[in-house]
Amino acid sequence: MPSVVPAEGGGPLGPLESTRSPGPGGGTTAATTPVTSLLTGPPLTDPGPASLADVLRRAAARRTCPAVCHLDAEGRETWTGYGELFADASRLLGGLRRAGVVRGDRVLLHLGDERELLTVFWACVLGGFVPAPVASREGPDGLSDAWHTLRGPWIVADDATGTALVDGPRAHWLGSAAHLSGPAAGADVTPTPGRGDDLAVLVLTAGSTGAPKAVMLSHRNIVSRSAGTALANGVGDACVTFNWMPLDHVSGLVMFHVRDVYAAAAQIHARKEWVLADPLRWLDVIDRHRVSVAWAADSFFDRVAARVEDGTAAGRRWDLSALAYVMNGGAPVKARTVRRFAAALAPHGLPATAMRPGWGMSETASGVVDHRLDARRLDPGARWVPSGVPHPGVSVRVVDEDDRTVPPGTLGRLQVTGPTTTRGYFGAEEETRAAFTADGWLRTGDMAFVADGALTVTGSADDLVRQGEVSCHGHEIEHLLAGFDGLLPGSAVACTAADGTLAVFCSLAPDASADRTAREVRAAVARRFGVDVAHVVPLDLADIPRTPTGKPRRARLRALIPARDTRPADTPDEEHPPCS
Repeated sequence: MPSVVPAEGGGPLGPLESTRSPGPGGGTTAATTPVTSLLTGPPLTDPGPASLADVLRRAAARRTCPAVCHLDAEGRETWTGYGELFADASRLLGGLRRAGVVRGDRVLLHLGDERELLTVFWACVLGGFVPAPVASREGPDGLSDAWHTLRGPWIVADDATGTALVDGPRAHWLGSAAHLSGPAAGADVTPTPGRGDDLAVLVLTAGSTGAPKAVMLSHRNIVSRSAGTALANGVGDACVTFNWMPLDHVSGLVMFHVRDVYAAAAQIHARKEWVLADPLRWLDVIDRHRVSVAWAADSFFDRVAARVEDGTAAGRRWDLSALAYVMNGGAPVKARTVRRFAAALAPHGLPATAMRPGWGMSETASGVVDHRLDARRLDPGARWVPSGVPHPGVSVRVVDEDDRTVPPGTLGRLQVTGPTTTRGYFGAEEETRAAFTADGWLRTGDMAFVADGALTVTGSADDLVRQGEVSCHGHEIEHLLAGFDGLLPGSAVACTAADGTLAVFCSLAPDASADRTAREVRAAVARRFGVDVAHVVPLDLADIPRTPTGKPRRARLRALIPARDTRPADTPDEEHPPCS
């Protein structure tokens, strides 16, 4: 395994020069430096309720005022209390039972109305059924694929989707949420929830690497994660949170909604499209509701800062002083972005310590590592920003190819264990065995190193580019090319072929020369990272596949990598000769 250099501006991974990385608050924590790349969070002594049903019941008792706000496509607000959510879910539980669903059955949820989605989700929890949300943007074909992955579950979907299903999926369609919430005369609405290690939720994910999988999360997994992050980040019943990740995604459902039910916090959910249409709406909501907990991916913070800096927000004021915890996750975190965002919004009261990078995945019930920093003390030229330290109950380690823990400061493969970690993938015994080590640690698929008591995740092993003695991550190349002349902003995706050659997929700007842009891309990547780009492949922006969080699906793109160098023979690049 190579050691790493936190090189300014991003150079190739090479011999270790320094392992001193920013610790909590932006300083260093050399006194806590471990002798191996193993970090363990404090004990999680009492996570609380053993069942998600008890989590909702407790929230309904603790918070009697409206608690869940949904912003529709026009920004209009609808509030619901936890007690009302419990009552609505109980009524729908009766409808599911009348339709033939019994304890332990799996239920696919395909619902565009997020209020309905939460009601059906909690109805399943109360009945001991296992909900499996499917992205509402998936059509009948995608829903059928999920049905086969989960081996014939029941389906709750709106009428337009349900009537378009055929064969087995159509036979398992129970109707819409409205249909199932009808008069419940004689229906049994007594909760019979699972608890502890019982399966609670199935999270469907293809990630960025390939075939769909169903991550199995138990009640213990989700409750432990909710308790750990609440303790680590001070999320409680006095908080107001704001989320715009779809609630059919693990980040929206588990990272935010269930955590906030656990904490009995007030929670606001907006449509992703509504926020992206005008990023300043994000600030409007935070100001209007005195939001204390929020999230976004790194690129979104850049967009917000740009809008504030370019005069778009001239004359507008926001009070962001209540914003204590802003998670930066879902994509690699750039130090320059953290500094830029903090500086742009400091005049509006944003605390310099608000932004916290973090790490997690569906298999850990979302985020389980966080980093407290002071943006003012962060080097804007730093190559990486630490992801932080594990939540209570969670341990992480960095290992070599033989699962042996590496010395601090050494780049290796990230593994995780703890009560938040999945037991595996539904109906996929081979994949489950491959995902775990002999001593029970989950192989995350990410590369990382430990320095000064903090974990730094550098990126996915899947996007690591190695050529000779140098290497870099595909996301670093993509960041370099994000504003590159001749390319549409943010369109570049870098990935390697089976033979190790590197390809850059991108969308050309109007009137850009494909040949000239390809030469300039190759030269820029070679100068910065010392690696050779064998293929520059133009694609329409809409044809570049991405996950719901915006991560490129590299496995799909690999199938499009040409079998040979696509550089035109009559346009040699003397600075960067063709690959052999």
